[in-house]
Amino acid sequence: MCWLGVSPLSAQPSNSNPSVDLKLSDYLQRVLRYNQTIQAQMVDAEANKDKERAELGIFEPELEASVTREANRRTNNIQELTEDSGQPLFDERNNIYDGGIEQMIPLGGKIRMGATMSDLGNNLNPYGTVLNTTNNLWFREYQTFIGATITQPLLKDFGVTPTLAAYRLAALDSDIAFQQYRRQLMLTMAQAEGAYWNLYFAQEQVHFFDDSVAAAQEVLNDSQKKLKAGQGAELDVMEAQSAVALRNTKRNDAIQSYYDALDHLQTLAGESPDPALPASGSPAYRAVDDPHTTNSPPTYQDTYQEAFSLNPDYLIQNEKMNQERLRFGVAKNQLLPELDAKAAYGYNGLGGTPAEAWSAAESQSDPSWSIGLELTMPLGGNIKGRNELKAARLALQEAYINLRGVETQMANSLSISIQKARAWQQSIQSYQTVVDYDQAVFQTQLARLKAGTVEAQAVLDAEADWLDARQDLAGALAQYRNALLEIELNDGSFLKDNGLEITRKELQQQTEAMLGQNPNYAVKNIPPPPNEFPPVPPPDKAVSN
Repeated sequence: MCWLGVSPLSAQPSNSNPSVDLKLSDYLQRVLRYNQTIQAQMVDAEANKDKERAELGIFEPELEASVTREANRRTNNIQELTEDSGQPLFDERNNIYDGGIEQMIPLGGKIRMGATMSDLGNNLNPYGTVLNTTNNLWFREYQTFIGATITQPLLKDFGVTPTLAAYRLAALDSDIAFQQYRRQLMLTMAQAEGAYWNLYFAQEQVHFFDDSVAAAQEVLNDSQKKLKAGQGAELDVMEAQSAVALRNTKRNDAIQSYYDALDHLQTLAGESPDPALPASGSPAYRAVDDPHTTNSPPTYQDTYQEAFSLNPDYLIQNEKMNQERLRFGVAKNQLLPELDAKAAYGYNGLGGTPAEAWSAAESQSDPSWSIGLELTMPLGGNIKGRNELKAARLALQEAYINLRGVETQMANSLSISIQKARAWQQSIQSYQTVVDYDQAVFQTQLARLKAGTVEAQAVLDAEADWLDARQDLAGALAQYRNALLEIELNDGSFLKDNGLEITRKELQQQTEAMLGQNPNYAVKNIPPPPNEFPPVPPPDKAVSN
């Protein structure tokens, strides 16, 4: 598929597909938009943000409602006979209706406000023997309670630290996922730019060998003319033929390297072969930007300080340490005994109908309240709590060591990458001097060959030296750009320097746009998982004798 402007492609491997001039900026935008690894990391970051929001659900009020039907039948003892007006049996059928709203508060307590309506029916006769219960005359009454209850931990699970621990851990996970997206974005985009410069180097190699083959062919033609004129030797012709064959072979190797670079380039851009194209399904891209740059490597002091605020690996490890600090604080709280304060206050009501019972409760004439403490503590010294605290302390120490390790690795990587960049910068200047010299030697030797003052082998040797120098220069240019990329990766400045830095809000908007615009990512279009086992083939038919 061709996603940039088509133009003639010079010095390029032969390909019947259209050639495409490719700018670095256009290619990076393509990778940013279509690379599947970046897209997957975007979705993961947004999923963790949703998990963070989900943890706030602990403060969402909850409606509770229940209906209970209960039945009880028993034979009365002597005391119960007296209390129940001589009834030999006690039989009741009750309906209990309960409902309320419960909510957790930031200090770890729970508040519930609700009401209970009890529909009570039994065979008791409150009027002595005036009525005969043997005729199944049941007496019904309705009892209500309206009020609030609160349970508040005073030691274990008290405070915002244990209450909000899950939410804060989810928030830190969300921050880590965002930094992981930044890291993946940096790595992928840096790989894409590196792939672009590798393509540049590969196409330059093909170009160099095209020139080399042409030069060797020119020497061959000159040797053949001299041989026909009786002024040359057959050995000169053979040497020139060997030189042409050797250069063609190396050119084919360079073409293979070009296709390897092209494959990496297209994979990072999320591009698949187009079956509509006549040849391989892929256009022949040509890197049109030049790796020459006047940018000098930054200083170690500047990049090291910048890394503490931009390097995603350091920021991720720092967030992990914050998580372990939080877990350690929660573990310390879990060592405390469980002491809960419980309180309730409300009003009772009783009546022959639900309305009467409800009105009686609303009149607040029969208040009801309770208050108390409930203590629960392990008798073995809190084995679970003590060991979880030890584990949390060790995990915090591990996170601290890992953080120091990231700092050390970051510092060393920055120092080495800066030194590599400076070395390649010096190599570029040296290689350029060699290229200019070898080019002048080759042109001089070629002119002498035509004048008949030098042999063909001298020209071929001069051209081979010029070819090697040009390859070395192109490789040094690509390596220098890759070294600058390595510096930006180590100090975390790649996104900022390339205008790719993103906020959490912008990432959310981009993720929603990606999922909304591309139907391939809709959940309904995701194929079902394959069968764990293939279907069992039918048994072979038995061969009868």
